[in-house]
Amino acid sequence: MSLRIAGGSRRSRIITCPDKGVRPTTNRVKEAIFSALGVDFEGLSVLDIFAGSGNLGIEALSRGAASATFVELNRKNAAIISGNLNALELAQQSKVVISPAKDFIKNCRESYDLIFMDPPYDKALASETAPLAYNLLKIDGILIVEHSPNEAVDMEAWKSRSYGDTVITYIRRTK
Repeated sequence: MSLRIAGGSRRSRIITCPDKGVRPTTNRVKEAIFSALGVDFEGLSVLDIFAGSGNLGIEALSRGAASATFVELNRKNAAIISGNLNALELAQQSKVVISPAKDFIKNCRESYDLIFMDPPYDKALASETAPLAYNLLKIDGILIVEHSPNEAVDMEAWKSRSYGDTVITYIRRTK
C-alpha cells in the first residue's frame, strides 16, 4: 500500500505503508488535519506517536517542520518509516525510535510544537496516552489525536472534527 504526500516540498511524492497492522490516515482526513491546524510549519519540532507509516510526521516535514521524531513499536514499520525518510531525503532531520509510546513519553526530555497521535482504535490508548503526551508540548503547542468515535479523549479540546469512523481532537497547551 502507498500514500501520497499532500503538500509542501515533497507534494505528490509516494510513501510506502506497511501491509498489515496499520490503519493509515486517509488523504482526505490528513488534508483536513493540516488545513484545520492553520499554522506555519517552518521551524517546528514534531512528534509522531504510534507512527505506523510515518504519514503525518512526514507530511509535517514536507511542509517545513525542522525536525520530527517517529515513535513506533513494530520494528518492520519503523524500518519502513526509515526507508520513506531516506527516499525523501528527510532522514537528517528525523529520528525513528522503536519503543512503546508510553515508555517513550515517560523517558522523553524534549518538548514539541506539534504532536500527532494515531493509536490503534478502541483499546483505550487515545484516552490513556493523550494526557501523558500533552506534557511534552511546548506552550502554544498542539496535540492532534486521531481516535474512534467510541473512545472519548477527556481533555479540553480546542476543536474536534468527525470524518466517518475517525474523530480528530485538537488540544492546545496554553500554559
